[in-house]
Amino acid sequence: MKLVVYFLGLAWIAAGTMAILYPDTYRAWLKKWVTGMNRVWLSLAPAVVGLLLVLAASSTAHRGFVSLIGMLAIIKGILIYFNPLKLFEASLNWFEGLSEQGIRLVGILILVLGTVVLSWIQ
Repeated sequence: MKLVVYFLGLAWIAAGTMAILYPDTYRAWLKKWVTGMNRVWLSLAPAVVGLLLVLAASSTAHRGFVSLIGMLAIIKGILIYFNPLKLFEASLNWFEGLSEQGIRLVGILILVLGTVVLSWIQ
């Protein structure tokens, strides 16, 4: 299960780096990817990642935190699927309205999360 945590940590580091270095390109790519995908598949992605994180949490030093991230991802997948109060569209509009510096801040947070999760692997 360490392999799952390594893969997700490196993916978060790559995504955060892209958001920091190329915020406009990152926003356009993410918008194209999210709007072009079927809602069922889009909701399945965070749910599967969350399930993998919950299962792989035992291979990290801070099982509780990694499990919490996994559970939040599962909840995110459920919310994307059922879309109560049009939350999906509201979050897309919020992300599209972010400034370049806002996207860089999101990238920094993603980069830090990936680095922290990688450093916690036992």
